[in-house]
Amino acid sequence: MQFQLTFLLHFGLLSFAKAEDKCSRGACHPPTGNLLVGRSTQLTASSTCGLDGAQRYCILSYLEGEQKCFICDSRFPYDPHAHPNSHTIENVITSFEPNREKKWWQSENGLDHVSIRLDLEALFQFSHLILTFKTFRPAAMLVERSTDHGHTWKVFKYFAKDCATSFPNITSGQAQGVGDLVCDSKYSDSEPSTGGEVVLKALDPSFEIENPYSPYIQDLVTLTNLRINFTKLHTLGDTVLGRRHNDSLEKYYYALHEMVVRGSCFCNGHASECGPMPAVPGDVLSPPGMVHGRCVCQHNTEGTNCERCRDFFQDAPWRPGTGPQDSTCRACSCNGHSDRCHFDMSVYLASGGASGGVCEDCQHNTEGQHCHRCRPLFYRDLRKAISDPYACLPCECDPDGTISGGICESHSDPTSGSVAGRCLCKENVEGAKCDQCKPSHYGLSVTDPLGCQPCNCNPLGSLPPSACDVDTGQCLCRPSATGPRCEECAVGYWGLGSHLHGCSPCDCDMGGAYSNVCSPKDGQCECRPHVTGRSCTDPAPGYFFASLNYYLYEAEEATLLQGLASLILATASPTCDVYLQQQENYFIIDKGNIILKRSREQSVHADQQSKGSVTFGRVPAVPAVFREPVPGMPVTWTGPGFARVLPGTGLRFTVDNIPSPMDFTVAIRYETQSSADWAVQIVVNPPGGSEHCTGKIPPQKPQSFALPATSRVVLLPTPICLEPDVQYSIDVYFSQPVEGGSHAHSHILVDSLGLLPQIDAPEVFHSKQDLEGHQLHSCVEMASEPGAQVLPGACERLIVSVSARLHDGAVACQCHPQGSVGPVCSPLGGQCPCKPHVTGRRCDRCSAGSYGLGQHGCHLCHCHPQGSTSTVCDQITGQCPCREEVAGRHCDGCLQGYFGFPNCQPCLCNSFTELCDPETGLCVNCGGFTTGRNCERCIDGYYGNPSSGQPCHPCPCPDVPSSNQYFAHSCYRNPWNSDVICNCAQGYTGKQCEECSSGFYGNPRISGAPCQPCVCNNNIDVTDPEACSRVTGECLKCLHNTQGPNCQLCRPGYFGSALNQTCQRCSCHPSGVNTSECPPNQGACICDPDSGTCPCLPNVTGRTCDHCADGYWNLIPGRGCQPCDCDSRTSHGSHCDQVTGQCPCKLGYSGKRCSECQENYYSDPLGRCIPCDCNREGTQKPICDRDTGMCHCREGVSGQRCDHCARGHGQEFPACLRCHSCFDQWDHTISSLSSAVQGLIRLAANMQDKRETLPVCEADFKGLGENMSEIERILKHPVFSSGEFLKVKDYHDSVRKQIMHLGEQLKTVYEFQDLEETIVKRRNESDFLLENLQGEIDLYSRVHNASIVDFSENIKKYYHRSSSAEKRMSETTSIINNSEKTRIDLLTILDTLTSKENLSLEKLKQIKIPDIQILKEKGCGERGDLPCVLLSCGGPRCRDSGPLSRNALQKAQEAESMIQNWSSQAPGLKTQIKNISKLAEVSKNNSLQLSEKLWNMKNQSESEEENMNLLIKKLKKFLLEESVPPEDIEKVANRVLDIHLPITSQSITHELDNIQKLLQLSEDYRTDEDKLNKAADRAQKILVKAKAAEKAARVLQNPDEMLNKWQQAEITQGRADSNIAQLTAEITKIKESALQQTENKAQETEKELDSAKQRSALEDGLSQLRVKLQRNQEQAVHVGAQAESAQRQAGGLEEEFVELRNQYTVLQHKTSMAGLAKETLGKVEQLKDAAAKLAGDTEDKIKRIADLEKKIQDLNLSRQKKADQLKQLEDHVIAIKNEIVEQESKYLSC
Repeated sequence: MQFQLTFLLHFGLLSFAKAEDKCSRGACHPPTGNLLVGRSTQLTASSTCGLDGAQRYCILSYLEGEQKCFICDSRFPYDPHAHPNSHTIENVITSFEPNREKKWWQSENGLDHVSIRLDLEALFQFSHLILTFKTFRPAAMLVERSTDHGHTWKVFKYFAKDCATSFPNITSGQAQGVGDLVCDSKYSDSEPSTGGEVVLKALDPSFEIENPYSPYIQDLVTLTNLRINFTKLHTLGDTVLGRRHNDSLEKYYYALHEMVVRGSCFCNGHASECGPMPAVPGDVLSPPGMVHGRCVCQHNTEGTNCERCRDFFQDAPWRPGTGPQDSTCRACSCNGHSDRCHFDMSVYLASGGASGGVCEDCQHNTEGQHCHRCRPLFYRDLRKAISDPYACLPCECDPDGTISGGICESHSDPTSGSVAGRCLCKENVEGAKCDQCKPSHYGLSVTDPLGCQPCNCNPLGSLPPSACDVDTGQCLCRPSATGPRCEECAVGYWGLGSHLHGCSPCDCDMGGAYSNVCSPKDGQCECRPHVTGRSCTDPAPGYFFASLNYYLYEAEEATLLQGLASLILATASPTCDVYLQQQENYFIIDKGNIILKRSREQSVHADQQSKGSVTFGRVPAVPAVFREPVPGMPVTWTGPGFARVLPGTGLRFTVDNIPSPMDFTVAIRYETQSSADWAVQIVVNPPGGSEHCTGKIPPQKPQSFALPATSRVVLLPTPICLEPDVQYSIDVYFSQPVEGGSHAHSHILVDSLGLLPQIDAPEVFHSKQDLEGHQLHSCVEMASEPGAQVLPGACERLIVSVSARLHDGAVACQCHPQGSVGPVCSPLGGQCPCKPHVTGRRCDRCSAGSYGLGQHGCHLCHCHPQGSTSTVCDQITGQCPCREEVAGRHCDGCLQGYFGFPNCQPCLCNSFTELCDPETGLCVNCGGFTTGRNCERCIDGYYGNPSSGQPCHPCPCPDVPSSNQYFAHSCYRNPWNSDVICNCAQGYTGKQCEECSSGFYGNPRISGAPCQPCVCNNNIDVTDPEACSRVTGECLKCLHNTQGPNCQLCRPGYFGSALNQTCQRCSCHPSGVNTSECPPNQGACICDPDSGTCPCLPNVTGRTCDHCADGYWNLIPGRGCQPCDCDSRTSHGSHCDQVTGQCPCKLGYSGKRCSECQENYYSDPLGRCIPCDCNREGTQKPICDRDTGMCHCREGVSGQRCDHCARGHGQEFPACLRCHSCFDQWDHTISSLSSAVQGLIRLAANMQDKRETLPVCEADFKGLGENMSEIERILKHPVFSSGEFLKVKDYHDSVRKQIMHLGEQLKTVYEFQDLEETIVKRRNESDFLLENLQGEIDLYSRVHNASIVDFSENIKKYYHRSSSAEKRMSETTSIINNSEKTRIDLLTILDTLTSKENLSLEKLKQIKIPDIQILKEKGCGERGDLPCVLLSCGGPRCRDSGPLSRNALQKAQEAESMIQNWSSQAPGLKTQIKNISKLAEVSKNNSLQLSEKLWNMKNQSESEEENMNLLIKKLKKFLLEESVPPEDIEKVANRVLDIHLPITSQSITHELDNIQKLLQLSEDYRTDEDKLNKAADRAQKILVKAKAAEKAARVLQNPDEMLNKWQQAEITQGRADSNIAQLTAEITKIKESALQQTENKAQETEKELDSAKQRSALEDGLSQLRVKLQRNQEQAVHVGAQAESAQRQAGGLEEEFVELRNQYTVLQHKTSMAGLAKETLGKVEQLKDAAAKLAGDTEDKIKRIADLEKKIQDLNLSRQKKADQLKQLEDHVIAIKNEIVEQESKYLSC
């Protein structure tokens, strides 16, 4: 131990000496040492013996008589002389003083948990820990570390004798990686008892550490505290042995001789030595070898652990020292202008790792990362270095014109063109010192970031060049512009920036705007109310500009006047106002004049208006003439129509809506009814007299104006002046000149009166040009024309101006909310958009011929032309004016009591009602219980003759209809006896319906007991009066095999549902039913009434008890079925064949119970059947012995497997021809010689001559030596383990013993070979005889007890089994080929038999009593209902009975002979049945052999598969052995590769296909078997029907003997025919087979497999079809998009065409109203041609769109077809795939 410490110290000194040289080159580390040296005060223990006083302790292993116990006193430090028994913790620190072994630390006795702790003053790097114990090492302990001075702890490692017990949650064993926390058992054993060590290394040297400076590794090796926790003492079992506790504890404690904690000061690779920490606890003087905690940092680092760079050494990031790499902290580069810097990682990364130090507080007017550039306002003096204190000079620039207040370029750079000291002028400043503005700029200022402001003279408003004053910036403007920059227009102009030539005039409208002043920015004029637009030429939404003919007053709404009498001066009659008020007239007094208005009462009809006269009492209404517009014709009037005015009368128009004072021109619209002219006079009340109308008072005497007959409108030449807020009455009087004859019956149609503003006054227009334009276009004349007019632009502008000025803005539309489509009207004229049949500017009234203004407009009157006197109806109610006897709103029907519109006639209803159908005259609501078209008959329940005046009386059936005892539909009077006969309701009968009819019960004579239907569930004959009781309703004669009071149950012996009439006879099998519940000869067996299940014998099942249950066979009448008793070990199940009792045997087993070995199998000692291992070509049948398995060789063959030729025969196996006769002679001689030689060899072997080895033996010995060496080599390198060899040896020994045992047995067998063969033959013969005997017994019992039907059932079962066997035999193809034909013939025969039996049954059913009565009547000549015994055959009709009797007798004799012939043929048929049964047995045996072959093949394949799996497992195990040499592996691999399969995969697939075909054949024949079973069931049912017919025929035995014989003969013949037909069908069916269908199915399967082979081609075609389908879809989408685009274009063109056509219609209308110029007509023609061309183009495009749509439809259809084809192909491919998968799974499962 001392040598080790000395070596470590020397190594530390050497490393320290080399550290300084290494530090200059790369990483350096301080030397390691014992961290305990000099830190005795920092080392503590939780327990020390003798601290509180002397303490006794003992030791182990001392001899008898020596001292065993000692004293520990640690109250004072250890001193070899004064305190030798002090054992404090500081004793463990290494020292080199003599008698070191007498100094140790020791804990108190018996304490398990004791800890030692070292507290360091800094972070140290820990290397390893060594503990040397004086006593036993701890049984369990752990070492912990802390890096935060004891705040948190981490475990280094666990040590324990038993890790699982001491530290159960810690992994034991070796660590798998660096830092793994494990428990080590290496240092915790109880030996040695002293001097044992515990070593802990911080890093396990067995692991390679990639980066020792990673944080994880540094955390493992650094610490500030170390703690050692002892958790368990070694007690050596004293506490277990039961010794005294105090004695045992005194022996066990922890004692530590020495503790070494190796480590070093942690300096991150930047120091080679460490110094003492300032003011830290520890020894006062640092002893030599002490490891200090403060690093003496190098590489320009600092800190306790050199964890950072020194100040001003921040140019690179601090990093730990790693190997030879340079990790020194670099000094910052500040060019001598700073002594402070800091590190910036972003700057370091941006420089690519070149420099990251940023200088701080740069001096001498410098700045930058390295103080390498001049500060702003300074520039670089190129004549001095950058490190010179005067390298930066101040700039000389004007601060107002330079950037940043006088900044200049700091340095020169030829690439960028910068010059040091050059001033940096602002953008709009120039000059060497930046003290001048640039051209077109002004106002140099320090606050301006650009220095000077640009003049910004507007080029459109200023004169070129765009210069301004240098100080003020005022520009030189154009005349129409103003402002400092000429940026504004002068008053009356606008749009300086919107027009190319500058400002434009405002051009405000003279009426829409208040003045010609507009906004200078956008030219917006100051508009009047509700006027918009820049020039005030547009009305606001909901407003309009009134046209010149806006003030229009309809003549229909005026007041009719008679001459000049309407105007009465108030002074002439002072009491007129009182009189007029009394007469209820409306009037007003204005300026001394009384103006009459309309009377409150008005007449409706126009003819009354024309007859009335103007009086003070009544003011008649104006006769109106309404006119409906004709579609396609222009409307030449206004309003609904005209006022019809006679000569000498007048109209008064009330005007009270004048907006402002103005002169108006009066326009009168009219139509004359003759060629004569009319005259008109106008009187305006009150006359004008205001400011505007001063001097314009009209003359007192009215002037007369002409109304030419050739005109429709007249503008009166004298204007009238009107003012607002005044109600005017304009009276217009019409007259005709007297010249020209009488005008008594003439009249004029007055349309309206219009007031046109006088717009040619000078004050209206601003200029002469406007006045000339107005006169040029005759705007007033055009406005006076009725109808819509297309005005020139000048007239439209005129109307806008005049309307706006006249109305002080735009006029509100005020569209009627119900009559208009919306609130917005046309901007010019104010016409609102009207709903259908609504007219008026505001859409506030219905047009002529309509009525009912509402939300949907007005409705047409639809007055009937034949029933009404006019087409115009009331506009409120819509009532048309009707003719007499006509009614209805449309006058389209007759009045009540009339019919036959339009020729209405009175109703004809025999005075029973006054109402009838208005169209047909059918009377309605006939009274007196009558009905009919003319109320000419009585209703049901009454009788009489209303047409002749007789009233209707109630029917007595038996009571009146109003009572609850009326049970008839109707009644009538008998014309002969006047009796009332009732037509009874269902369920009633009798003259007055007083009885219940058949099928009903009740008592109609009693109230509350009506007739009700008998509840018999439709199982009675309702026409039979005795079918049910008429009193109680009980069912008496139930039909359909039912019974019960309601026929609700099936009769005994029947089952089914009586409610559904499905009760049928129980068809129980006679052999399978229980005789105790169904005794024989007692009629039908009673089965379950619901399901029809019969009571079966034990182990018999089926609804009809017709077959045995699973596991049973041989159905015997009265006994049931016997168990199969199959051997569960050798059979596939417990079930067996229900006819033969044969169990389904496993492969290799046979016999009825599968208790014997099959042919070519033999039984081993365990009773298992094993295949004979014989060569088939060299054996004879049977090929081996069933008991021993010895092969039966044929003559000339020998060998244990009969696989080579015998001696004396040729060696060409299997021919083995016998040798020549001379061979026997020579063979005898050679055999003798061979025997002699063998004797000599044995003699030589016994001689044991050792003298010399013969040459032949030498070769043998050499071979044996080689074999021995090979054995030794194998033993040295075994392929298998010794255990496996032992297993093989044991198996080999057991096999050898079995071979020896078998050899002994074979000797016995060989000795008695002939005897054994004889025994086997005798046994076989006896078994065969026993089986034949048992078969005969079974056959006899079945023949004795079963009927012919049972025979047929057994024959069918044998046939089906033979058929299923033949399907698997290729030798029987000729028989199976005809199976399909046979099956079809059989079904045909069965159908024929069924039809015959049904026909016979129907005939037998027809032989009822009435038929026999007829027969008897024919035979005896008397009534057939009398008994024959009372009659003597000899009546008057007996002449026909003789021939009839003879014919019947002849038929009976013929039937009897036919029965005899069939009876003679029956034995032959039975013989044929036996032969066919044998043939079926042979086929069955062949099928069993085939099944056995298949089973053998399956077992052999399974065995081979097991052997192969075993071989593969052995090969895997062999290859996984580590000691196997490569050459052996190569040999095994070559041997495996040389293995060839005995059969190819194609052959296997072919065989599997054949097997599948055979399986399919069996399935098909199962289907055929089911069909034949069904046919047999049908035949059974036919037989049952025949028996029923026989039973029915027995009823007919009474009439006479001749009839009885005839019936018996017919029944017997039918039964014989049925039985013979059944036998014939069965024989034919057994002779033939059904392989044709099987071959067809095989061909279909082969086709499907062929199609599966073409799967890849189908998939390729499928992918191509998918690509084509995708392309077609894309083309269809593209064509659809083109079609939609074309359709949209066509829609737009069509809309344009409709718009042009409307415009053309308007133009055409205008041309018809007034003549246009030639130029205008030419333009119209051009427009017409263009419209026609456009229409043609539109039609062509529509056709193209239709063609495109058709193409798209065709493409869609084609795509759908291809998609369907694709889907079919996909389904086909999927079906083929599924079939392949299914076939594959079947083949794999075989």
